Amino acid sequence: MRDAMVVNQDLVRRDVTQAINSSITHLFLKIEPYYYSDGTSKDLLILKGVVRTQYKGKRYNIPIEIWLEKDHPLKAPLVYVKPTSDMFISPASRDVNPDGLVVLPYLNSWHHPGSDLISLFHEMSKAFGVASPVYSNSSSNYVSLSNSSISSSTTKASVSLKNAPLPTIHSQASSTILKNADEQSHTHRFSDIVGEPRRMLLPIQGFEKMPLVSLEHAINPLVSLIPDVEQMTWIAKQNCNSPKDGLTMDESASIMLYTMEWEPYEKSFYVTLNNTLRATVREQLKPWFLYLRLVINALQKLPPTHHVVYRGVKSDLAAEYSRGSTIVWWGFSSCTVSIEALKNERFLGKEGIRTLFSIECDSGKNIRSHSFYAEEDEVLLLPARQFEVIGCLDQGNGLQIIQLREIQPKFPLIKLSSS
Repeated sequence: MRDAMVVNQDLVRRDVTQAINSSITHLFLKIEPYYYSDGTSKDLLILKGVVRTQYKGKRYNIPIEIWLEKDHPLKAPLVYVKPTSDMFISPASRDVNPDGLVVLPYLNSWHHPGSDLISLFHEMSKAFGVASPVYSNSSSNYVSLSNSSISSSTTKASVSLKNAPLPTIHSQASSTILKNADEQSHTHRFSDIVGEPRRMLLPIQGFEKMPLVSLEHAINPLVSLIPDVEQMTWIAKQNCNSPKDGLTMDESASIMLYTMEWEPYEKSFYVTLNNTLRATVREQLKPWFLYLRLVINALQKLPPTHHVVYRGVKSDLAAEYSRGSTIVWWGFSSCTVSIEALKNERFLGKEGIRTLFSIECDSGKNIRSHSFYAEEDEVLLLPARQFEVIGCLDQGNGLQIIQLREIQPKFPLIKLSSS
């Protein structure tokens, strides 16, 4: 983001993270020059990929490009539909100009902080489901995109939006891409990195003074914040009748609730919790105090993991992790003990822009026996962990490898209870 001279880096990082992890999009972040109508150009952040929509009972993918101005989110993004080689902009579309520029009312009334990318994508999905912005000479009005086609369809660095050739994106049956998307829906935790702020925040404290209560009691203050949290809590408790590792049912279920994901993704439990842990205003954490007291007490009962774990993200983060620097991950961090697992497209994949983190940790907790997805063999790092960057390697083929070592901060960044 520094390369794109972004003014509001933390705001942009949070907005982009939610956009990339949304269940109705499949996007990749890049930096490319945007050419304005007066002939000038600027290097801007661009999100390339698809927005998913539903039309006559079936789901489809619309190829899009989202250009973020340097003062995003204060200014509305520039949004384009990018037809494939056998697609055309519909002349009847009220939402897209002939050159592909999206002109939804939501963009015209864009105003921070009430406007964000997630809401924009929902508006696009809804509008495109009513009236398609594209048509095709093939048998379908929409062309579905595979994950691999998106990652390989990037335009050249000197692209001009006015006259550049369209990217080549191969069609595939829509049921396949949506099946793949459904398989990926519960693995976002392992790539929840981009939203981490690059500044030292105030310590996480206050929750350690709260009493230990039942999970139902702990989530009461969150009912207005998290859709369906009461139902999901009930489901978690039903799966924790015989908890392992000496945990109580409520303690085991508190960990399981963290691992569960449901729609809308951007408001699911762990997403909202981690966004709050990363927020500058610590007052926002107060509704979470009872839950944090319960889940961190549960995690402290588990034996620590003293070996290398891995996590990754489909973005290039090398510029933000220079060798010798120290960083803090303020949210909970989901990792895996198997580097092979990250090769799966549900996680990091084998192609496209990616960053793999290899982490020497001392405080990780293996939560396999308490996760809703036990097959993932997840190691969970507590919030406010500090790391030293001990190595960076450009592996080629879009892959950056960053080695981290967990270190102890000079002063505690999170207050842990002794009980």
